[in-house]
Amino acid sequence: MKRYLLWIPVLFVLSLGAAGMPLCNYHAPVSDLASLGMNFSYHYYNDPYGLQDRDINAGELQIHYTHFYDSPDFGYDFAAKNDMTISVLSLSSYAANVDGSVKRYLSPDRNFFGFAGASGKTASSYETVGISVNLGLGYGRFADVTPLAKAMEIDSYLVRRGSLSDHLSDIDLQALAHEIDNAATYDTTADLLAALQEIVEGSGLVKQGGLDALDISEMSEIIADNTHSRYCGGEVRLGLSYEIIDPMGGPNDLLATAAFNYAFTTTPKAQFLVQGSITGSYDIASNHELSLTTSYDYVISDFLSLAAAYTFSQAAYGGEPSNSHVISLDFEFTPIKTARITLEVRLSHEPYYLEWSQEVRLSIGMDLL
Repeated sequence: MKRYLLWIPVLFVLSLGAAGMPLCNYHAPVSDLASLGMNFSYHYYNDPYGLQDRDINAGELQIHYTHFYDSPDFGYDFAAKNDMTISVLSLSSYAANVDGSVKRYLSPDRNFFGFAGASGKTASSYETVGISVNLGLGYGRFADVTPLAKAMEIDSYLVRRGSLSDHLSDIDLQALAHEIDNAATYDTTADLLAALQEIVEGSGLVKQGGLDALDISEMSEIIADNTHSRYCGGEVRLGLSYEIIDPMGGPNDLLATAAFNYAFTTTPKAQFLVQGSITGSYDIASNHELSLTTSYDYVISDFLSLAAAYTFSQAAYGGEPSNSHVISLDFEFTPIKTARITLEVRLSHEPYYLEWSQEVRLSIGMDLL
């Protein structure tokens, strides 16, 4: 385990040192990202000696959906996640969270915005459904840089194959990214590929005879692959949240909220993300819920990628705060573009426990969007 963890900073440093045009320099006027995925894992354990409290014959189903949109004047984001643990006889436990917000920028060329949103949550441990609304101000923008990432992948492939004598200039990469970003304006994929071929061959770096059928085929596959979106930017939000329904049956509180998100990447193969939030009453030092997550994923090859994440959470309700830590390391195998097999190594430390728990899980997942 320690040997695998040592590879994380190595891959991070390698990604920072990647050559080529900085991905975060790409600014598309409109960013529209969506993902829908499903994971299923199954755990069977038969205890013939009665050393455990009971046999285990259960599975876990996870479904998640996210959608992010940003334009010069307007933006919105939506996220939904559902986790269910199902035994042979019944639904053992479940937890579902839905969050959404809309934001309006004060002007197209400035990053200040006002936002309004709502969130809902339910779980098998709650007394009822929890619903809250929030309102506030923020600063920052996110940008989808996937079109430039795909342009750089095309450039790298053509150089490796020898179809290009050298890497394309930043201007040509920008031109490729612009056409990929506006793929919907073309009647067919063939028309888009013809436009990309014209830009590449116009660079003067193409081998004699121009791009061949294999080059065009690989370019088409890179454009169609949406499994690894890349984005840059960050934002900070401050606001108020009101509980319409408390999930534990308590009073409806008016809470202060703060959140930040930061995304960064320098290569099509890597993505770094930091997210944090805190919610609490007027005495926020004594009554609050805090969460901080840092994640990093790196595409090692066409069929293997690595994802590492660390999550810290703290809850304080008028007494000593309780902390929890979760470290996860996922090796994801992709035999086909839309399906994956994930080997997850998970370390967690919950409040009032002296030792770290360890878990190894094998799951099968699908990207539905």
